[in-house]
Amino acid sequence: MGKLEKVTVNGVYMAKTGLGLQPVVLLEDARQKFIPIYIGPAEALAIDLGHRKETAPRPMTHDLMHNLIEALGARVIRVTIDDLDENVFYARLTLKIDGEEKDVDARPSDSVALAVRSNATILVDDEVLGRVAVSRDEIEDIKDFSDYVD
Repeated sequence: MGKLEKVTVNGVYMAKTGLGLQPVVLLEDARQKFIPIYIGPAEALAIDLGHRKETAPRPMTHDLMHNLIEALGARVIRVTIDDLDENVFYARLTLKIDGEEKDVDARPSDSVALAVRSNATILVDDEVLGRVAVSRDEIEDIKDFSDYVD
């Protein structure tokens, strides 16, 4: 694993792809490069709500996961996106439990949905960044995800 770079959630969008419109979360690094991660609609909604600090009338799955983690005396401290293989990103969720850190294998979309609820740091391996990061002008045809949600 290479050096880790801190990123933030820029937002959730809908992007035109060969398969039609697909939800994508854009992570942004300090150099204003973007990491697009295509995700499912449920994860897009969860990330979008968490990023905007909004809540659903009843807890969604990621809200439940966050509440359970906290109820058990743990907290999400970090998400690390550390690999990319055949266009699939891999991530680890780091929890702090009784002063000890525990890593859990997780999908990046679920990890980011938890990170935005926990104010956890999101890190991306610089080798992964080097392979997928794009500038803002390389991102075309995206629309705000919230325009597609009632």
